[in-house]
Amino acid sequence: MCVRCFLVVICVLYSLSGAAQIDYKKNSTEKIEREPDLIPKNEKQPRRLLSIYTNDTKSILYGNPCMDEVTARFGYEYVVMPKNAHGFSSGINKALHNFGVKFILFFRNPFWKVIVNKKAKECRQKTGDYMG
Repeated sequence: MCVRCFLVVICVLYSLSGAAQIDYKKNSTEKIEREPDLIPKNEKQPRRLLSIYTNDTKSILYGNPCMDEVTARFGYEYVVMPKNAHGFSSGINKALHNFGVKFILFFRNPFWKVIVNKKAKECRQKTGDYMG
């Protein structure tokens, strides 16, 4: 009987010693990566912005940080191209491209143009950017 008690005590002590050990691979506070990622893990990768080509900067507030933030939120940007630029062979190609981008934006948010115009007015008032 004494041998059984001794074996039970040894098994209990052995199981308790295993429970008290710390797995340093999982719970180490000194865990340092040799090549850490500089991008936080919870942050989404920025999506590629769609481009709307225009000839002038009359009403788009080109270069205004407030307006750039608004257009980036909807997922597009304005690109200024002079009429003689060689990016598109004709104005029809540019118009078809812009129509496709606006079609995509419509399905993202049907009121995107109304919201952007409203925000452009607010950005003009905030920054004092009344020049075209």
